[in-house]
Amino acid sequence: MRKILIALVLATPAQIAFCQNDSLLKKFKYRIDNYRAIGLNLSGGGQFNQIDPAAATIKNSNFSGNLGAWYYTLKSTDRIQLATSAGLYTSFSGGKSDNQNVINKDKSFSVLPGASALNKWFSKNMFTELGASISGNLYSYKTEISNQPAPQKYNQSQYSIAINMGIGKGRLENVIDMQNALWLNKVLEAAKSLSRSLTPEDLNDLGRSITKATNTRVLDTRKRIQFSLETVDAYLQQKGLINQTDIAYFSNLNDILFFAFNNPRLAGAEKFIRLTPAIAGWDNEQKYSNGIDKSVNWNKNTSLTLSLGLNKYVPSSLTQQNNYGASLQLSYTSLKGSIKNFINDVLTAETKSNSDWKKAAVNLFYTHAIYPNTRTTINFNLQSEIGYQDLDKQSSIYGSANLYANATYFISYRTRLTCAAGAAYQKNSYRINNQYLELNSNRTQLYANVGVEISL
Repeated sequence: MRKILIALVLATPAQIAFCQNDSLLKKFKYRIDNYRAIGLNLSGGGQFNQIDPAAATIKNSNFSGNLGAWYYTLKSTDRIQLATSAGLYTSFSGGKSDNQNVINKDKSFSVLPGASALNKWFSKNMFTELGASISGNLYSYKTEISNQPAPQKYNQSQYSIAINMGIGKGRLENVIDMQNALWLNKVLEAAKSLSRSLTPEDLNDLGRSITKATNTRVLDTRKRIQFSLETVDAYLQQKGLINQTDIAYFSNLNDILFFAFNNPRLAGAEKFIRLTPAIAGWDNEQKYSNGIDKSVNWNKNTSLTLSLGLNKYVPSSLTQQNNYGASLQLSYTSLKGSIKNFINDVLTAETKSNSDWKKAAVNLFYTHAIYPNTRTTINFNLQSEIGYQDLDKQSSIYGSANLYANATYFISYRTRLTCAAGAAYQKNSYRINNQYLELNSNRTQLYANVGVEISL
């Protein structure tokens, strides 16, 4: 009995800390008035080589380049949750080859614009949401061969538009800043840098100061680091929570703010009803190198999806997370297409297609996440779907399941160690490929990989 009482006494502080972390993560509210981010990406390259066999010299050269820009905003208040993004990406390439006096020149160009917005309005734990996304792709390719009478040309355009409308109950919050506040409290306690133990109110305010520090837009990286450190330090100093500001204190502060693994972590639950109408189109024109033949293809699909479900994200402790959800989806998709062949601009053949695809499915997911420290994440995931489908009055039962685990160790923002393993199964499932409906092969798959991700 004596040993049991001693064990209970020793376990009580740990249990209190566990419950406190659990409660703080569940109740934390991520609030930011206007977060903005801008990204630019520019790259290019080229190559030249020459081969000198006995018969003749062979020369090859090519070049390519990419340019991209995107803009992202986020607003999270008690009444509104708004996220918007817009981007434009372009790429081009060209090449030339000379093989025994047969010269081949080719060039291509593509433009991919896109934008999305989703807003949720909250009132008494109920929400209404409205959003839209639009994307496109313009692609052009041309090749000229010296022994052919005309260049071969290929032009393609693609677009998709979707609208999201929904109502529901509940709210999901991003609690990564509260997680980092708890990690910071833990390391500062171990280093004996704190003047006293932090109360739940102190920890919640510390999480809010981290939100302010990491979500204020400062273009100069050096100034941003300085601002983030000063913001969190100012809170701790003003509250009289720090008894020493030595190098260990600032090292721990810097480590949590800039090198903790910051994957989004959600807390909360939501029940929802969503309606998503969408339309997508794809067409191309190809002119062949004989200068006579030409083909024109187009496809368009319109769809309407109704979803009813619930999602729940539960941070059971600082190091453990359980997420699960279920939804019922009813969808209808109409696919139409045409292929036309021409000779000297005279229509010689035309093939039309028209399909109706109806589905009723149940989707389930479960995730168990482990965060053993600020550097490592381990996830175990199960995703499954089973349903009934009717394609042009041909009905079938289809299903898929994916069980996988992955782990990531964060060395730096440029280097990460990764590993993954899993099993996947699918049967009678279709997919839309370039607006065509294709039947996937029934399959069972096992996979595993280990690697190092290095970003230069």
